[in-house]
Amino acid sequence: MRHRLTSPRSTLGWASCLALLFGPLACGGASAGPGAADPASSAANASAAPSDTARQGLASIFVVHLVSDYDGFKKYFETGAAERAKAGVKGYLLSKLDDGRVVIHFFADDVETVTQALRSPELQKYVDTQGAPDASLLWLTRDVVVRLPQAPPTGDTFSLYLKAKVGDFDGFRRAFEERFPVFAEQGVIAEGLHRGTEPDDVAIVHLMGTSREKLEALAKRKEFGELVALTKSPSETKPLIGLDVVRSRPQ
Repeated sequence: MRHRLTSPRSTLGWASCLALLFGPLACGGASAGPGAADPASSAANASAAPSDTARQGLASIFVVHLVSDYDGFKKYFETGAAERAKAGVKGYLLSKLDDGRVVIHFFADDVETVTQALRSPELQKYVDTQGAPDASLLWLTRDVVVRLPQAPPTGDTFSLYLKAKVGDFDGFRRAFEERFPVFAEQGVIAEGLHRGTEPDDVAIVHLMGTSREKLEALAKRKEFGELVALTKSPSETKPLIGLDVVRSRPQ
């Protein structure tokens, strides 16, 4: 499910509630949660574990915020722990892009749990407050493939995000899984493939790596280009790459 959010003072709807609900979790600072990045330590050189079958079919929420005042954005989202717990949030990752946007990936329970949590009246207080993001996009998805490193990374990590529409999702999944060795060559330590709920032809790829340069090189490799070619609009499908600022493994 995709939503565009352009004003925090618009009528409170499903999408605005969801973005407001999840913002506080992502902006708690670099030390928030287990597995937070430690710039003083070296990047982990670990390979991804087998797919986490327990997460198959559970919910992932991806939010892209355009933020002109990052400090104000963080202040705006300082509360909300109780609401996040109601939504079943189990883990998260916040990445900062060079152009002022932030991408947030939340691991939650199921779509129904998230939707039920949005009915909480406490969400109303987040709507008309200064410091909201300038604009936001949101996709609600179900986890299809999730592979995490056996041990949490201790150094800086970077994320590559790719959102596209696909005609043959099963074929795209097979092509994605066939490229695990290529991903590993480029320093990728965690992989995720997620399918949109409405419409269900949206695929979101999330790769975490230990080197930005290697992720940028991966995006230029022939094998990655072949994966992109399986989407409905390959010429318009461009990956986003950013520094992971806050992260917490799904529990």
